[in-house]
Amino acid sequence: MKAPIGAEVGIYYDGRAVSVGDALVTLTGRTYLVTSVRCQAKGAHHGRQHLRCVVAEYPPPEGTRVLPLVWYKRGGRRRGRG
Repeated sequence: MKAPIGAEVGIYYDGRAVSVGDALVTLTGRTYLVTSVRCQAKGAHHGRQHLRCVVAEYPPPEGTRVLPLVWYKRGGRRRGRG
């Protein structure tokens, strides 16, 4: 289920270095404004960025750095599904 505009969501990001204030935009135009960034320092996903974002209107505010967000299928089987 999609989060409504204004909702805060968590996103794992494996792309370029992200900063607070940047916008992530999907191929469909869904926009997420970054409010906090934590970079994973250890483990199998070393370097992965853990982001807190607010779902925003498209287009993002003028002057905002825009980065692409491409979803990919999760591995394994999800809980609660037969």
